Amino acid sequence: MSRNQPPVLSLRRAAPSLAALSAFEAAARLLSFTAAAVELGVTQAAVSRQIRALEDDLGVPLFVRAHRRVSLTPAGLALSSRLSSAFAGIVEVLETIRRPHGPAPVTVGATLAVSQLWLLPRLSAFRARHPEIAIRVVADDAETDLRRDRLDMAIRFGQPPFADADCLAEAGDEAFPVASPGLIERYGSAPCTVDLSRMPLISADVVNPAWLTWASWAKAARLGSDAVRVAAKSPLRFNHYTDAVAAALAGEGVVLGWRMLLDDHLRRGRLCILGTARVRPPDRYCLVVPRGARPSGKVSQFADWLRASLEQARSFEVDEGGGT
Repeated sequence: MSRNQPPVLSLRRAAPSLAALSAFEAAARLLSFTAAAVELGVTQAAVSRQIRALEDDLGVPLFVRAHRRVSLTPAGLALSSRLSSAFAGIVEVLETIRRPHGPAPVTVGATLAVSQLWLLPRLSAFRARHPEIAIRVVADDAETDLRRDRLDMAIRFGQPPFADADCLAEAGDEAFPVASPGLIERYGSAPCTVDLSRMPLISADVVNPAWLTWASWAKAARLGSDAVRVAAKSPLRFNHYTDAVAAALAGEGVVLGWRMLLDDHLRRGRLCILGTARVRPPDRYCLVVPRGARPSGKVSQFADWLRASLEQARSFEVDEGGGT
């Protein structure tokens, strides 16, 4: 050791165990002892014991324990922030070691709809500028955890802050009914005056509570109880939104459209907006990275490009009247 370097305190001496730090990091990130136990594959009691041992060793409480929920104390916040950064660095090194042959790809997560309808049509522009950067897209409608699923970043629909992630950029969106020109022509109405109650509605399964259904959209648009009841009955249903959009393009019915996702289809006239009602939910598309992570190198380049793309999408947030 250099004479000018201070002595390094052994981690084994500084903390009761690495298991205690791991249990605390998971519980602090998820704000749940139960969820942390599921992630770590242990019992909730084991997580609680590890955290209690850590608190006893430090001499301060790390969590405020309330009925069915916990929150971090100032000491817990300080430790959580530092641990998240440290664990992220360890994971990065481990991934580098696991993939010694060739560069590791930048991994981005998104729902199937965001991946297929928004990200992939734009990805060629980034790859043309940075052919040396490998990209891995993980499309999944189920809730993801960035560290658990080894994602460098994700586009998540919701409202920040998030327990496991920091938000780098966000953009809102608006929802409205859309249909193919051929379907509208068959019903003999102009798009702005079409009667939705006479047309077949297409719906998609809702995985994220933030997603709108026909019934919740009609209620938010203040269309009245009769319209809400009609909207709740869709004769054609899919488990993925992308398939519902494909069916609308084929003229099978009316789908609930999101401007940011369907912009290309709308501009090219493949789909038309029906009526004047618009709903702008409080949830937003958020570019997120693991909590405490500091993107650098190629990860930072891709994150910067995604941030700029989302900022361009914010032009959809202009007030056009109608809806909420």
